Amino acid sequence: MPEVVVHLFVNEEGEHGEQLSSACPSSVGRAASSEGAHGAALGVSSAAPRPKGSGREGGKGGRERGGVAHRSPEGGAGRAGPGAAEELLQSGALTGRSPSRRVEMSGDHSRSLGKGSAAPGPVPAGLIRLYSMRFCPYAQRTRLVLRAKGISHEIININLKNKPDWYFEKNPAGLVPVLETSKGQLIWESPITCEYLDEAFPEKKLMPSDPYERACQKMLLEDFSKITPLLFKHVLAVRDGQDTTALKAEIAEKFGKLEEVLSKRNTVFYGGDSVSMVDYMIWPWFERLEPFQLKDSLNNTPKLQRWMEAMKEDPAIKATITDPQIYKNYLQLYLKNSPEACDYGL
Repeated sequence: MPEVVVHLFVNEEGEHGEQLSSACPSSVGRAASSEGAHGAALGVSSAAPRPKGSGREGGKGGRERGGVAHRSPEGGAGRAGPGAAEELLQSGALTGRSPSRRVEMSGDHSRSLGKGSAAPGPVPAGLIRLYSMRFCPYAQRTRLVLRAKGISHEIININLKNKPDWYFEKNPAGLVPVLETSKGQLIWESPITCEYLDEAFPEKKLMPSDPYERACQKMLLEDFSKITPLLFKHVLAVRDGQDTTALKAEIAEKFGKLEEVLSKRNTVFYGGDSVSMVDYMIWPWFERLEPFQLKDSLNNTPKLQRWMEAMKEDPAIKATITDPQIYKNYLQLYLKNSPEACDYGL
């Protein structure tokens, strides 16, 4: 079991379950760069309930391409590199601060592409493409940054248990998230994709300008990378009927350390008085505490609870958050190794 946990939450880059059976390079120091061994695992169908009215657009009725653009009305922002980003800024193509340029949500919920699917065409000029998986916390990091910065983008979801052959040309490890620019440039691993976006599209910076503050955020992220394996270890222990008392105590202790950081800073967010990069980078796991049956681990952390409530008011969080019951039902499929998991609810 411990080896499985490491694969799922420390080493995988987009296969939240796929990596149950295969090793991949370690990414310690990049904030648990398991980018998505996330719902792919899954080999048997399950009777987990679907939300009312969700219906499944299967077979010929479903979307074959799987990706939907998130555009601002006036155009996109996605060409790679700081120079291109500067050009887009001058033309007003970034959407970060203009309320009239709303990024639509539909691509987040497109059906995943699997083996036998046709490779998508080139990324349109003015867009950046994200290869993702709906329930993957690592891919959610990149989705949050795209939303927070208002970058016009499209999302193509990948079936991480039944990956298309062409996807290995995007990332040889077959993991998500991966960014692709209209120049064909490819960037993977969530901390790297997020840093790239913040530098290439600098209008609304999420990383602090002060070198020491940047270092503090990276140190916090490194510490957090030690927590994520424990969370999924708990999920597996619950599934297997094991006693989780000691494990929950260890997790609560780790959360206590995060509480201390907020106390010392005397701020609502880890980056200060507003949401910053590190807040987005750790959020996806807090969003999942309820379906992981770990919400009570926050009982003695009032500042951390306040942080969570404040984060829920952030527009990027609202745009990407998954209902706990939906995630719980997905998790049931995932733990039963069902190939249907990553498209649950569609």
